Amino acid sequence: MRLSGNKIQVEFTPLQVSGTLQLTGGSAVQFFDGVSYTPNREGVPASPVLLKHIVLVLNPDGEITIAPTTLFYENGELITASTSGYELIGTDAVKVTKNITSGTSVVVKAITKFVDPRNDKVYEREDSVTLRTLLKAEPQYILNLSQRGAVYFDAYRNPNTTTTVTATLKKGNTEVTDFTGIIFKWLNSAGLDAIENELYGDVVSADGRTLTVDKTYIDHEQIKCEAWKGEELIASDTVTFIRKFNSFRTEVRIPELPIMPGTTELNCSVIITDTLGNVDVDAAFLVNWIISENGVEREVATGASVKIPVSSIDLTAVDLQIYPDLKRREAFAAVTVDDAGEEALLTDDLDNVLTVETYGA
Repeated sequence: MRLSGNKIQVEFTPLQVSGTLQLTGGSAVQFFDGVSYTPNREGVPASPVLLKHIVLVLNPDGEITIAPTTLFYENGELITASTSGYELIGTDAVKVTKNITSGTSVVVKAITKFVDPRNDKVYEREDSVTLRTLLKAEPQYILNLSQRGAVYFDAYRNPNTTTTVTATLKKGNTEVTDFTGIIFKWLNSAGLDAIENELYGDVVSADGRTLTVDKTYIDHEQIKCEAWKGEELIASDTVTFIRKFNSFRTEVRIPELPIMPGTTELNCSVIITDTLGNVDVDAAFLVNWIISENGVEREVATGASVKIPVSSIDLTAVDLQIYPDLKRREAFAAVTVDDAGEEALLTDDLDNVLTVETYGA
């Protein structure tokens, strides 16, 4: 009697498959500057890249021989011998002989298949590379002023001096040294020529890159420098000079008060300090000493430290006061007159604009 038998089967350990789509001969990324590609995969000379699908198969049970077949795809479309921009090399490689359009990319995919000869199981390995082209813009011009943004200067300590502002022009990271065809314009906040329209516009250097600024005429002024190449504005920068008035404390000293018999004069002084220390009062302020006699005020002296004769004061006044009136010195301004309803500058016989110092509370 024959008994039921058992089927004899052979089990094989699964193969271990790895791979990569290897790129040689260049980079996956190209650059386009509007004229040419770098590197250029077309023309003569050309720098095509080679994509080779390398598939590694490991048989844990021993040696194995396979016969792989490889197909290549561009964005999912099969690459054949007639596909433009590609050249099939051997059985596992493709040469890319075209440039990728600027701003776009393509995905080249390789699919390799083979059969495990031990059990006829089909294995498949897929790898891909993205080819792209970046637009490489021409380096832009950049203008930087030696003094830029908000620049404060001390209103109390020698503010009315000159300073220079110099323009540096770069193209990308490279400083421009050849200014052929490039001109610099220095403009006020209204966009007008600073030399022709502003008292602070002292002089411009021969090459146009440096402006000398007289801060005597500045309280708060924005100055703009523009670089022009032909009819094209290629770069600009601004600086704003601001006369800074620090907060301050005052101390009035009149040691002869109260007035004693025999006193002939009052030694009056005002001391001013700010966050940096003592202030030269006469340089920073206009100080007028006022006597108020029964509510009637009159100016009796000018300056931070003065002597006032007692004989000039009506000591019989019921309401008698003395105090300094401070006005801070600000920028000088042009003297203007009304000319047929329009404001006009007042000049001297040599056509120099007349100026006057202005004061603030």
